[in-house]
Amino acid sequence: MTANFNHKKMGLGRIEIMTTKGIVFFCQPPMLDALLEKNLVTKFRRKSGWVTVGVDPIRIKSVPEASHLFNGFERRASH
Repeated sequence: MTANFNHKKMGLGRIEIMTTKGIVFFCQPPMLDALLEKNLVTKFRRKSGWVTVGVDPIRIKSVPEASHLFNGFERRASH
């Protein structure tokens, strides 16, 4: 039985990347995140075109200090 779901709707689209060794291939977003953290990617392709790491703005998911940037009132209940 095959799974009937759309990878792009689930955010699992393939992303074309270029490694620091000049190798171009497609990967899933979690793999791109891991490669970016290890500084193994020089470029990756967005809908708008190629993004150059270190030149163009990119999001970084693992920023532990980001949770401390909010200085407002905490509305969520603590457990």
